[in-house]
Amino acid sequence: MLHPSPDLLERHARHGTAHAALIADILSLLAGRAPSPPPAGPPPLELLSKSELRVLRYLPTNLSGPEIAGELNVSLNTVRTHMRHLYAKLGTHRRGDTVARARVLGLLAPSPHRGQGLRPG
Repeated sequence: MLHPSPDLLERHARHGTAHAALIADILSLLAGRAPSPPPAGPPPLELLSKSELRVLRYLPTNLSGPEIAGELNVSLNTVRTHMRHLYAKLGTHRRGDTVARARVLGLLAPSPHRGQGLRPG
């Protein structure tokens, strides 16, 4: 059986880990507090088109770009164009960041396994 050590987690957090938010959530849970929701941040720069929203729904999956194109019956170039627009409108640069931002904005459902999302493609 694992026994979490708050002291170990706090020491790890002080060393500039890339997982500071996850460690803070764990420490909050160990202290009996619910982790605070992430800030929503500014809304998208522009409204997303219906086509961009269709592509967005596939981004949390393990499907590759060509597989998403096949599911939507569009070309890979069309998927890539919509992804570029999504990145620009949501102020992100990577697929995983786009999914996280879309979830914060309520454009995608929250992850059923927080911190254990599917591998971005």
